[in-house]
Amino acid sequence: MFLKTIRHLFATNVSLVVLFLFLTAPPTLAQNRGWEPQRTWVFVVGTLRWKHSDVFDSFPQENRRDTELVSFFTQQGVPPAQITYLRDKEATARRIQNSFNALLARARKGDLLFVYYTGHGYKTDEGDTYLASYDAGDEDVPGWDVDSIPISIERFFKGSRAFIALDNCYSGSLVESITKRSGRVSYAALTSSSADQSSTAEWTFTESLLAALRGKAYEDANSDGLITLGELADQVKEDMSFAEKQRAVFATTGDFSPQTILSQAEEKRDPRVGERVWVKSEGEWYKGQIIDADRAKSQFLIHYYGWDDSYDEWVRGKSIRQIKVKRSAAGRSVNVEWGVLSSSHALSGAALSRR
Repeated sequence: MFLKTIRHLFATNVSLVVLFLFLTAPPTLAQNRGWEPQRTWVFVVGTLRWKHSDVFDSFPQENRRDTELVSFFTQQGVPPAQITYLRDKEATARRIQNSFNALLARARKGDLLFVYYTGHGYKTDEGDTYLASYDAGDEDVPGWDVDSIPISIERFFKGSRAFIALDNCYSGSLVESITKRSGRVSYAALTSSSADQSSTAEWTFTESLLAALRGKAYEDANSDGLITLGELADQVKEDMSFAEKQRAVFATTGDFSPQTILSQAEEKRDPRVGERVWVKSEGEWYKGQIIDADRAKSQFLIHYYGWDDSYDEWVRGKSIRQIKVKRSAAGRSVNVEWGVLSSSHALSGAALSRR
């Protein structure tokens, strides 16, 4: 009887402890995160080669980050039926528009839409911005009209929020397009360049987007264990400015808050994780970012901008040089160097290679 009473008390106390831990445990990622995979619709277009190669220069197919982006959403539990991924030959202008409208029409009230494009972007003489579909350049086929994206969303999408990320020349035109309308859908737009600026052919923009969604420690700028939409935007702006010398653009409308949580961040093992630096490797200086650290060995793991992850390496602190940012007071006169695109690139975008 005594042993039975002890066992009963032990079991009761264990149950109370379990209940206490359940009630006092920190919120899970699913509770924290501002998006639900089951309520998310994904539309990704990746064009790295084109039908008219004399107009649009192709990019290498290796290490495609657009494919990684699709894989991320699949791994997070977004149903395959809610993901549309068009790449290269699949991404004709007609198929993009038809597939986009079809996906939008299947969403439900309160759902989230994620749209992503990578490839060439160009402006017409009239100032209209297009994303180059695979068949852009055919007679009467200019591509995917940037202004048509929010128009289609407002017409067919029954959800409430749309997050659009564009990695191409003149992609900032999207921000102008969404901010001049006041529809029922709330938008978040993040672009690799401004409306009047070309964009490099590196994966820097998309790599930063992926890192934030994956909760990488080096994207957690304030080290609070969470990565928000606004935090991602700030990180992208810093990356694009330092690594690519271009201005990324971000804007939200309606009730799409910049404080929306994208992911729970990995633990940051050192305060310098996330720092953008110059790194000396094999006698040359390269732009990189500290993505991990081992203070005991005085070593830092570096990711080099414009290079694949396979080139990440551990380096000694003495091989790292901090960047120096020059700031000018408002109202001060400064000399500005501005690149001018040649007429041939005004249509096709930057003819550079992705490494």
